[in-house]
Amino acid sequence: MSDNAQLARTGSAAGAIVVGTTVITGWWLLAIAAGIIAIGALAIRFGFRNGRQAGQK
Repeated sequence: MSDNAQLARTGSAAGAIVVGTTVITGWWLLAIAAGIIAIGALAIRFGFRNGRQAGQK
């Protein structure tokens, strides 16, 4: 094996986010997951027991 052996690089550094010392290249996947969680939280907040005050059955 030659001295130049290395693993193939996949993706680009332009799409990477560095958090502390961790490089996150799948930032788009994290953004989609955060969006789904936010949509779910808003749906629960504004859709559950719509039009009722706290304490009403």
